[in-house]
Amino acid sequence: MELILNFFQYIVNLGVSVMMPIIITILGLIFGKKIGVAFKAGLTVGIGFVGINVMSAMMMNSISPVVKALVKQYHFHLTATDTGWPVASSIAWGTPVVPFVFLAIILTNIIMIALNWTKTMDIDIWNYWQPLFTASALYLTTKNMFIAVLSAVINMAIIFKLADYTQKDVEENLGLEGVSFPGLQTTNWAVIGYPLNWLLDQIPGVKKISWTPEKLQQHLGIFGEPMMMGLIIGGAMAAVARMSVAKILTTAVAISASLVLIPRMVAILMDGLSTISEAAQEFMQKRFNGKKLYIGMDAALGIGNPYVLTLGLIMVPITMILAFILPGNKAMPLADLTALPFYVIFAIVPSKGNLFRGIIISLFICSITLYMSSFAAPLLTNLASSIGYHVPSGITQITSLAIGTQWYSWITYYLLKLLAGIL
Repeated sequence: MELILNFFQYIVNLGVSVMMPIIITILGLIFGKKIGVAFKAGLTVGIGFVGINVMSAMMMNSISPVVKALVKQYHFHLTATDTGWPVASSIAWGTPVVPFVFLAIILTNIIMIALNWTKTMDIDIWNYWQPLFTASALYLTTKNMFIAVLSAVINMAIIFKLADYTQKDVEENLGLEGVSFPGLQTTNWAVIGYPLNWLLDQIPGVKKISWTPEKLQQHLGIFGEPMMMGLIIGGAMAAVARMSVAKILTTAVAISASLVLIPRMVAILMDGLSTISEAAQEFMQKRFNGKKLYIGMDAALGIGNPYVLTLGLIMVPITMILAFILPGNKAMPLADLTALPFYVIFAIVPSKGNLFRGIIISLFICSITLYMSSFAAPLLTNLASSIGYHVPSGITQITSLAIGTQWYSWITYYLLKLLAGIL
C-alpha cells in the first residue's frame, strides 16, 4: 500500500505538465498505440499544459495586485480571509486517509465503468485533492477511516455521473471532443446551472436576451472579439482599483493576451489528447461491444474558451461587491478570486455561451460560494492549525473559495459525521 501511494505521490509531485504526459503515454500503450505515437501524444499534452500554466500564471499575476488594490481602496473587512486553495490541498494530502481514498476513487471509477454506470475515465489525478479534503476533514474530526473513505466514494460517484451528463455540452460548446470534467469544484455547479438556465428560459423577455460570441461580435464588431474584451475588462478593473496608468495599461494587455493565447494552448493540448481519445474509442469498440469512454480531464481546458474566461474575470469585482452586501457573509474573497473562471464554467455552458445568462447564474454560484466559505471557515481554521499551518497575524479565521465551490461535499460531510456519531 505504501509503495503504491509513494508512486502516485511521486507522479503528482512532478506537476501536471510532467504527470499528464506519463499518464497519456501509458494509456496510449494500453489502447494499442505504438510507443512513438503514444509518447508524442503525451508530450503534446504536456506542452499544452505548460502553455496553459504559463498563460494562467501570467493572468493571475496580473489580476492579483488589482484584487489587493480593490480591497485596500474600498475597505473590505470581513472576519474569514480567503487564503487560497493551497491550505485546503495541504490538509487533503497530509492525513493518513490518502492511500485509502486514492485507491477507493480509482476503484470506484473502474467499477462504475465496468458496470456501465459511467463513461468517464478520470485521469485528472491532481484534482483528487478535492474529495481528499472532505475525507481528511472527516478523519480529523471523527477518527473514522471507513466514514472518511466512504465520503470520497459518494462524492466522486456523483461527479462521474455529472461529468457524463454535461459531456455533450462540454464537447459542443467548449470544443473539447471526447472530454468530460470530473472535478468537484467545477462540475458540481451543473446542478445549479442547468435548472437556473431552464428557469431563465421561462421568463418572457429575459429568455430572448442572447449575448453569445457570434451576436456580440455582430453588434460590437471588433469590441466583441476576445482580445478587445480582455483589454477593456483588464483596464477597467485596474482603473476602478485606482492603479497607475502604467499598471492599467499592462493589466489590460496581459488580460487581452490571456484571452487570445490560452485557447491556443488548449488547442495544442487537444491535438495530443485526440489521439488517445480516438484510440480509447477504437479499443472499446473492439473489446467491449462499442462502449464509449470520455477522458476525464482538468477543467483548465474549459477556461480555454474566451467567454468562460471573460465571465470569470467579470465576476471578480462582482464577487467582491457580493461579499460586502450579502447579509451574514463572513468570507473575504482574495486568493481564490483568480480561480473564478474554473467555478463559473457551468454558469455559461448550459446556455451555450450566453454571457448574459452566465452573469445571472454566476451571481447565484458566487453567492453560494461565499456563504459556504463562511460556513466552512471555523472548521478550515481548526484543521489548518492541526497540520501546523500558521494563521497570519491580524486574521481571525481563514477560508477558501475553492472549498465553497464544493458545496455538496459539505452535505456529505455533515451527514457522514452524524453517522459516525451514531456508530
